[in-house]
Amino acid sequence: MKTASIHTNTRHTKGFSFFEMMMFIAIVGIIVAIVVPMWGNNDAFYAARDRRNAQELVSICTMAQAAGLDFVENETNLVEILRNISRGRLVERGAMKGRSFSVPGLSEEDLEGAAKYVSLQDGQLRYSFDMQVRRPGGTSL
Repeated sequence: MKTASIHTNTRHTKGFSFFEMMMFIAIVGIIVAIVVPMWGNNDAFYAARDRRNAQELVSICTMAQAAGLDFVENETNLVEILRNISRGRLVERGAMKGRSFSVPGLSEEDLEGAAKYVSLQDGQLRYSFDMQVRRPGGTSL
């Protein structure tokens, strides 16, 4: 009895084709192009975070002053003022009675970083995009 066998002409190659290798190199190149600029460039990230926190703290302080709260009072230590704003206070009288003004969730590092962009002038906090030069007492020049 005869058996029929079918032979297919398949190509048995080992390895990857040129197209597959080029796609791999392109994907790796894109990943490297995204990662390399961010490597070690955390200063801009931290500065942006500190500026954002400073803006938020100054805004809350200004709103609280309009509502009758004074976070600044007689305090001259800028970090302590920002710490008080972070903790917050409740308005006890007036049209805003019962409202709380705070910026919760800021760490000590966040407060110290935000203090670089805040100054105390005439009993009010002022935000500045440029980093402030500090005296040892904690107030700005």
